[in-house]
Amino acid sequence: MENEITELRKEHVNFRKLLDLLEQQLDLFHYGETPDYPLMTDILHYMTRYPDHFHHPKEDVIFGRLAQCDSRVVQRVEGLARQHHVIAESGARIHDNLESVLNGAVMPRRMIEAPGLLYVSYYRTHMDQEESELFVLADKLLGDDDWKKINGEMRSHPDPIFGHDIEERYRAVYRHIVQTTACAG
Repeated sequence: MENEITELRKEHVNFRKLLDLLEQQLDLFHYGETPDYPLMTDILHYMTRYPDHFHHPKEDVIFGRLAQCDSRVVQRVEGLARQHHVIAESGARIHDNLESVLNGAVMPRRMIEAPGLLYVSYYRTHMDQEESELFVLADKLLGDDDWKKINGEMRSHPDPIFGHDIEERYRAVYRHIVQTTACAG
C-alpha cells in the first residue's frame, strides 16, 4: 500500500530536519561556541521516543513481511533491524549525556560532539538505505492482503512535533524548524 511507504518517507523528511538542526548545534562545538543544550536534549528526547517506539517498529513489521515474501532480502532486513537497535541505544546515551549537562554535570565536549555527529551520519545513511532498497521493494512486492496484515500488527501514535498537536516540550524545537525552513526558503 503506497500510503504506508509514503507516510514513512514523510517521517524520514521530518527526521532529517531534526538531524540537520542537531548537526547545526553540534557544529557549534567545533567553533568553540556553546550550543543550545535544551534544544539538543529535546531533539534527542523526541528521536528516542517517537521514531524508536513507533516509526522503527512499523518498519520492522513491514520489512518482516517483505522478508516472508522474498527470502533474498532477509539479510538486509535483519541488518536494518540491528541498525534500529544501534540508533536507539546511541540516541539514548547521547540524550543521557545531554540531560547530565543540563543537570549541572561537567563533561568534555567530545563526549557529546563526536557521538552526536556519528549518530546524525549513521541515521541519515540508515534512512537512505531503507528508502533506496526496502521501501522500493515493499511498493513492488506487497499486496493488499499483506498491507491488511501489516496494519493489524502496527501501533500508531500521533507525532508530537509534526502531528496536529505539538506537545509543549517540543514547541521550541518546532519553532527552530519553522525558522530554519523560512530562512532556507
